[in-house]
Amino acid sequence: MAASSRGSWLRAPRPKTFLGLISLQTGTELIALSLLVNKATGAYGLLAIFTGYALSPLQLSMYLSSVWCLIALAFLLPQVRRQTPFHVLSLAWLYITDTALNAAYVAAFAVLWYRAGFHDPEGTAGKEAGPTDGVPQKGDGLDPSQSKQVAKGVGVQETALSMVLVVLFTVVVRIYFSLVVAAFARSVLLAAADAEEDAKGLEDGNPFAEGREGGKGWKGWLGRKMVAVGRGYWLGGKEDEEWIRSAVRKFGGAAE
Repeated sequence: MAASSRGSWLRAPRPKTFLGLISLQTGTELIALSLLVNKATGAYGLLAIFTGYALSPLQLSMYLSSVWCLIALAFLLPQVRRQTPFHVLSLAWLYITDTALNAAYVAAFAVLWYRAGFHDPEGTAGKEAGPTDGVPQKGDGLDPSQSKQVAKGVGVQETALSMVLVVLFTVVVRIYFSLVVAAFARSVLLAAADAEEDAKGLEDGNPFAEGREGGKGWKGWLGRKMVAVGRGYWLGGKEDEEWIRSAVRKFGGAAE
């Protein structure tokens, strides 16, 4: 009992609905569409190359990753309604990976902006002032130029704080969206495994296992690799999954 209690605390959250209002499938479709729009605008940044604008390696890699993600989404998104295990699981991993990459890019750009705007003598906060400008001696007041420089420094700090809050909010939202997409993929995997077990009397809960229909070819190989990372989540214990199986069976019956 104690071990089970600890496991329930340590396991990843498993949403049953999106925002407590709509199904995981509909939520996944909306999340994927929002990512599609986001990546389309990101890929648009590559057009800056044709205008002669010099992109930094960091910017170029971000735009290229947006193009790659856009292509993958165009291939995977139509499969969400069909609930094919391979495509839905691929979409979940795509969103999780993009969330991690997006957080890394935002952090990198924020650090570069902060260093250029506040610490760099040639940056926004460093212009019009020497190394000792803006630092009054003891007992001295601030002249107009010093007041202006102090105001710049305070402005940069306030902007940095605002950026941190916005980034944190965005990361929290992306993490929740990742949990929703992963929960939907998990329900599809469990339903597919159950359906094949009932039909063929198999006992392995992995729909990509060798010998199963979903385990054939390169898709089966890649599916096994994706499931292997976090297997306990994707193919969790049966005692925790009854609500998922019943929900997916209802979706399947409604679709028919």
